[in-house]
Amino acid sequence: MKKSLLLTFALLFSIASFAQNRESLLHETFDGTDMPEGWYVDNHAANWSISTSAKSGGLPNEICMNWAPEFNGTSRLVMPAFDFTDVSEVMVSFKHYHDNYIGENTIGIATSSDGGATWNTGWQQTYVEIAAFNENHTISTPDMGKPDVLMCIYFTGNSYLVNNWYFDDIEVFKQEELDLELVSIDVPNIIGTDYNDGISFTVRNTGLTTVTNFDVNMSLYYEDGYETYSFDTNLAPFETGQFTIESAFPQTIYFGYSHAIEIGVSKVNGENYNGSSGFLLKEVHLAMRESQKVVLLEHFTASTCDYPCIPINQIMDGHVSTYAGKCSYIKYPIDLPLLEDGSPGGDPYWTDESIMRKNYYAVMGVPETFVDAVSQGYAAATDEDILLALEAPAYFDIKGSFTVEGNTINIIADFMAYANIENVRAFIAISEKTTKNNLGNDEETEYHHVMMKMVEDAEGNEIASINAGEYHRLELTCDLSDTNVEEMDDLEVVMWLQNYDTKEVFNSNFAYGYTEHCNPVRNLTASIGGDDIQKLYLNWDEPEGRTPVAYNIYVDGELIEGNYNLDTFYSDEEIVESIMPMNYDEHVAEVVALFEDGMTSVGTVKVIDENWDNVEEFEDAVRFNVYPNPADDVVRLSIVNSQQTTVRIYNVMGMLVGTRLATSATNEIEINVSDYNPGIYFFNIDGKTKKVVIN
Repeated sequence: MKKSLLLTFALLFSIASFAQNRESLLHETFDGTDMPEGWYVDNHAANWSISTSAKSGGLPNEICMNWAPEFNGTSRLVMPAFDFTDVSEVMVSFKHYHDNYIGENTIGIATSSDGGATWNTGWQQTYVEIAAFNENHTISTPDMGKPDVLMCIYFTGNSYLVNNWYFDDIEVFKQEELDLELVSIDVPNIIGTDYNDGISFTVRNTGLTTVTNFDVNMSLYYEDGYETYSFDTNLAPFETGQFTIESAFPQTIYFGYSHAIEIGVSKVNGENYNGSSGFLLKEVHLAMRESQKVVLLEHFTASTCDYPCIPINQIMDGHVSTYAGKCSYIKYPIDLPLLEDGSPGGDPYWTDESIMRKNYYAVMGVPETFVDAVSQGYAAATDEDILLALEAPAYFDIKGSFTVEGNTINIIADFMAYANIENVRAFIAISEKTTKNNLGNDEETEYHHVMMKMVEDAEGNEIASINAGEYHRLELTCDLSDTNVEEMDDLEVVMWLQNYDTKEVFNSNFAYGYTEHCNPVRNLTASIGGDDIQKLYLNWDEPEGRTPVAYNIYVDGELIEGNYNLDTFYSDEEIVESIMPMNYDEHVAEVVALFEDGMTSVGTVKVIDENWDNVEEFEDAVRFNVYPNPADDVVRLSIVNSQQTTVRIYNVMGMLVGTRLATSATNEIEINVSDYNPGIYFFNIDGKTKKVVIN
């Protein structure tokens, strides 16, 4: 089904041949950790740094000017020198985010042809609103036409009036008469089987002429060749627009594969395109199913902060109960505000990990909250913010547990993938539900959900990749003796998956506390067979460790049997036709183990094989379940498809300790175990074994 490499190269060549006519003089994205080569700050360099944030609207990283140390004057971010000989004007494009504190703040663009002794302003604007902006400006100053010209983006005024000012994607170029830039392919990185929104993409008119129509060439990895799509529009210079190729995805479904979308502009205003935009390539992964979304709430604060921290603490704490099972929550105690001598102040419980997370999100003050890594500013996350985040699909399930021995915590975390994922990190944060010894103001007597330790650290645990239908397990042990934990019986653990570069949070969850881990089922097999009616057949082994009370069975993400008590299943209805969409080339079965108190494991997934040959053998096999488990005086066996057979009971040493005859007339039998010594026993029928704990 995969398109040939020859076809791919042919497509790339055909699109690339239209590309790279616009003369781009500079394009800086600040992807590194240091100031780019040739760039420098003129005046107040200590206020500027590379931030790992993406508040301007681009990708991490970006450059940021902070208010401290406070100054009143002009600070310039200077670019490498340009040769503007025979150039009368250039276009300057950049993104920025104005994080205002109070009043009005001003930035501009200026040039200098005498090494910075004299600066000539080409553009200037004053801002009040806290928001992200896209700038596109024609710059023509007395320095044009000269060979060695500096250009800068400058801030002028009192730095105290701004919290931070972020800048990214700075480009300097010569504008062409007709130029259409392909900005992005706007399909999510992961899509579900029901995705039908087509393939959207964004273009920007970077030329001097209004664009009234254009063509794009588009190819999919599973399609032969590429198709041309035409669009009518009315894009003025520097205007952007989003367009959609309808019903572009193939209707056939192959789980674990991906679509490589290739799009390139081929004509603009009826003319063969010869502008700056080349092609864009985006890989989109297909998910087996969606998982329950659990929103990650992160909160940076300090006990020394009273207003507005106190009301925000109360609101954020309330979200945990209001959205129980739908959100996880971490409160990072940090070292802000700094003391007068510049040393750390803030919450006495601040840790290296909380400071690393603060720097990761470029947090400059308290309080600041995040919903799935999206900053809510110096305010609490609202119900609307959380509900909106809950609408986003999740394609990863997370289940974990922890136990405590003395000052040591033992954590097991399972991260289940329903889509292929690469370069992701798993984060584990240990918090204390209530603390009372880090008091910092006169109005609060205790704090909640305070982060104590991240395991292994705040940079997360790197996971090279997880394929769809697989899970990754972390087993971690941490000594909390040197932390701020007040009570070892008051802990909670938050787990989440995050792309460390883009900061995208895939899903999160609280771990089950102070309990044995809920392991998934083992050795799942799934087949379709039968003559007149195609039936679904499933078989699995129960999980290791604790015994589940039942199972949930899913096909293609839809629950077909809940609270099922056996470890084999076959459909007695036409599930294959009624549940499985006929346009799927593959189907997925999943079994989730259910435990007491509503606890569940991650699912075990299997792509279903068709035309299974051993249908009769499967239907004739003895299937049985035992309950209650653990048991006190009586164990009951529910038996399906039993001819006359013998139930054999073995102790943990493998010794036969009892037998009981089961016949075809007996669907359920009781076995008195009141005389058995407490321990683990194994009930066996025709080679199938169930483990039972007798109290």
